[in-house]
Amino acid sequence: MDKQPYDPNIHHRRSIRLSSYDYSSAGAYYVTACVYERKPLLEKEELRTILENMWQALPQRFPGISLDVFAIVPDHAHFILCLEPEGENPPTLAQIVGAYKSLTARAALAHLRSEGYACPKHFWQRDYYEHVIRSEWELEQKRIYILNNPIKEQLKREGES
Repeated sequence: MDKQPYDPNIHHRRSIRLSSYDYSSAGAYYVTACVYERKPLLEKEELRTILENMWQALPQRFPGISLDVFAIVPDHAHFILCLEPEGENPPTLAQIVGAYKSLTARAALAHLRSEGYACPKHFWQRDYYEHVIRSEWELEQKRIYILNNPIKEQLKREGES
């Protein structure tokens, strides 16, 4: 089958980001990153440890951020980051999430390969979901959702068995 030439009008991905928002500005951000093809790879304790360790290391890599809640379920991770910009060129949310996904993907795929697991070329899906948190009430709602998500996922899996 012949490959069609690249056509930006057909293959252009629409950004889900707010076009006029400065994603390096101070505030709290809710993020969800999904495993490639939503495979339940995060059921593996070693991979969960990789994600947790890289999460804890983010403030050393990006001064001016603080970590809020974090939860891992079998095929995705949720977290809240708080940006407190320092200096002239503070990191953007995309730079922070991109670094996190890149570092965790490399480590996770290396671990899977070392165990002989036939793994895909990618660990994470291409993009991630983000939401700018705009109030204390909304922050509390997102925290509750994240903290309850692993329980909800467990109940769903138990209902399927």
